[in-house]
Amino acid sequence: MITSIIIYSLVKLYLVLNIYQQSHYQFKLYLKHFIYNFIFYDLFPCIVLILGMLQNEFIVVLICSIYICLFSIFYLIARIRLKFTKRILRVIFLSLIYLGIGFIPYVGIYLLLFLEFTLLPVLLLERGVSYLLNRPYIRKTKEKLEKYHGNKIAITGSFGKTSTKVLLNQALGLFYSSIATPKSYNTELGISKFINTIPDLNVYENIVLEFGASHKKDISKLKEIGAPDVCFVTGIGYMHVETFGSIEAIIQEKMSLLDGCRTAVLNYDCEYIRNYPIDFNIHIISYGLNYGTYQARNISNQEFDFYKDDILLAHFKTNLVGRHQLLNLTGVLAYVYELGCDLSVLERGVLSFVTEKNRLEVKKMSNYILLDDSFNSNYQGFIEALNILKNHPNKRVLLTPGMVELGKYKKELFSSLIEYIVNSTDIVILIGFYQTNDLYRKLKSYNKEVYLVRNFMEGYRLFLTLAEVYKDSMLLIENDVPDLYRVGLI
Repeated sequence: MITSIIIYSLVKLYLVLNIYQQSHYQFKLYLKHFIYNFIFYDLFPCIVLILGMLQNEFIVVLICSIYICLFSIFYLIARIRLKFTKRILRVIFLSLIYLGIGFIPYVGIYLLLFLEFTLLPVLLLERGVSYLLNRPYIRKTKEKLEKYHGNKIAITGSFGKTSTKVLLNQALGLFYSSIATPKSYNTELGISKFINTIPDLNVYENIVLEFGASHKKDISKLKEIGAPDVCFVTGIGYMHVETFGSIEAIIQEKMSLLDGCRTAVLNYDCEYIRNYPIDFNIHIISYGLNYGTYQARNISNQEFDFYKDDILLAHFKTNLVGRHQLLNLTGVLAYVYELGCDLSVLERGVLSFVTEKNRLEVKKMSNYILLDDSFNSNYQGFIEALNILKNHPNKRVLLTPGMVELGKYKKELFSSLIEYIVNSTDIVILIGFYQTNDLYRKLKSYNKEVYLVRNFMEGYRLFLTLAEVYKDSMLLIENDVPDLYRVGLI
């Protein structure tokens, strides 16, 4: 019996740490997951605890064995696997010491069944240890950026920041030496990891940094590491509204990046940015498709005219997909134009520009077209992807787990999203029975052809079956909700 409980706890430890990592080591999200999933994780362990006290070892072993199988299935269908970083290895080490030496002998082995709550003291301790270990590492980054003589550019926003960073680095690379943070390295540690791998920053004339903010004061912490000379705010929306509390708090946080910069490049198509009062001296470069000094006009597929006020500056052809990517590019072009860069060089260079993978990426498959937007997680990007799907002449299929973190604005945005999905798709495949339940019922009320599946691979296999019938269809893979938001195996 003891052996069964120990094996159970070791398998569960993997899942617990995976959720902890997906929640970015934040207690609020971590606890929310396990409280919402209490029945899945802990209902039968409660029975085990009671039966264990009655010395019914067979039932204890049986239930532990069933849970080991369930957790193994959870592992197999998980979209995100645990990364054994130094931090996770440190948690494992502390957990084994805490459980093996201090906890089990004095409290009892049955509380291993509730490992997600049993480990809370360890997670608290590890947070303190990580803070002490990371401070010198972050301080080194700050010192290196203080000695840097080039141009520090910071990009933030609720959406579009990673794509804008990639495009800007490519545009600057046509005229200057430039480097940018990779992937979504947009936290204190992510930026520090990047900066500390570069022996001499001053070989680059520009450093492009992505600033992520999911909580209040995140921007101020990042500015303490390296105060930027130029800032981009690419857009403001409802991402992370659950942690911020309101859209007003998000606006204030994102726009706080401007304070201390000499130049701000702002997306004026976003009314929150356009109407934000700026009460200090800073050079504003505004851009948009409908508002701003610099605009992309006469958009046709992947081409557009680039205007400053009413003066035509250039005509650009690109390989970028989606109006929102052309919007991002417009901001980049506005900035490099004001630097005095040759537009004729940009006209040729833009043809080779690419964005991050899995961000509205078009892939031509054997008998269908794949529109991969799985790395997107924001409402505006979802709508833009649906607009592209809408114009496909053949069967249009959406595969999605929906949206999360919309907070108190969920009902309002949900209604709008339903309308877009109804008008843009023929078939909808929803991933996750729990998280998409409301979406499923609403789409069925519109007599939409909807399927519910448990995980991505099951949904993708279903589409491949449909694609055999509907030739030249288009599949939009939209959003990738982490397993953090999964309830049990559904």
